[in-house]
Amino acid sequence: ICDALRDEVLPKVGVRLEDRPTGTMWNLEDPEVMAKELAEKAAKEKEAQISKLEKQLIAREKECEKMKNSMVKPEDMFRTNEFKEWDESGVPTTLANGDPVSGGQMKKKKKAIDKQSKAFKDLMEKSGNNPQELLSAAQKEVDGIKEKLSSLSL
Repeated sequence: ICDALRDEVLPKVGVRLEDRPTGTMWNLEDPEVMAKELAEKAAKEKEAQISKLEKQLIAREKECEKMKNSMVKPEDMFRTNEFKEWDESGVPTTLANGDPVSGGQMKKKKKAIDKQSKAFKDLMEKSGNNPQELLSAAQKEVDGIKEKLSSLSL
């Protein structure tokens, strides 16, 4: 009640209350100037809130993208039209044109599959073998943040 009185009611009639170590002090000032100051303060707070929500949105979108990427089974990672044959762990051994995949490329692909395998395993553990539910919850959170942002931007 006191904050509302200090911040909303008294400025309209030109009274500024200031809390000081020696006690509360009040001053009479121009109500238009005080209204302008309040509007500027509200605009700054709104801007800070928008900035905070934008940062949250970026973080949650990255999280969703990481989840989507982690949902790919490691053995299916390189099962594309670029390759014709794969070994049992999904490492490509033959290119689509029939040429063998070089040893260096096979090593890189194997390393990528190992990394994906860890990400996939972590996601399955985190989601209780239901990553789609976790992704849906994260997407709802992203949508909620977008809604808040759009209502603040209006």
